[in-house]
Amino acid sequence: MLVSLHPENPEKRILKQISENLKDGDVYIFPTDTVYSFVADSQSKIGIEKLYILKNLEKTKPLSLLCPSISVASEFIENIPNSAYRLMKKITPGPFTFIFKANKNIPRVSLTNQKTKDIGIRIPDNIYLQSLLELHGNTLTGTSVYSSDEYIISADDIEDLYGKKVKGIINGGILKQELSTIIDFSTGDMEIIREGKGIELIENFS
Repeated sequence: MLVSLHPENPEKRILKQISENLKDGDVYIFPTDTVYSFVADSQSKIGIEKLYILKNLEKTKPLSLLCPSISVASEFIENIPNSAYRLMKKITPGPFTFIFKANKNIPRVSLTNQKTKDIGIRIPDNIYLQSLLELHGNTLTGTSVYSSDEYIISADDIEDLYGKKVKGIINGGILKQELSTIIDFSTGDMEIIREGKGIELIENFS
């Protein structure tokens, strides 16, 4: 089911219902500042299980923790180096995934890597997700929407493929196929794992 929200002032009534459904284990699809993403409540084992089933992923494959701010993200990170904090402060919210060592507060089902305790952090620059996170109380867990190794960038195409498999699809129209830039700070030093959208902001960072 396609759900339309106001592009500047998303309806709180609808977002509150989505929030409750997520806490009950439902999965939605949201547009982000990169591609569309499956979204579940990070505390919901049922919701996280559905994410893996929807994408036919092994449970060793990474998911991202969606946070509204650096402050919230820091609650789940073992250590944020000063260089990482300065970079995050400059470029978030934005199309970046940061990899850190997780602390004991992280929901186990949301770990990027169960052995190394790494976690992928996203602070997306998208009004629908930011408004939902503000209302929701918990962090969200996300993973990009693709089928047959292709990212699905049209809301109508997503409705055809997943309309009966998820609780709802937030209509963001047609997005550009741009992936997030992945920055790994898990060892303390910065390493660019994938160059994607916004990479020029990092290249100019000092």
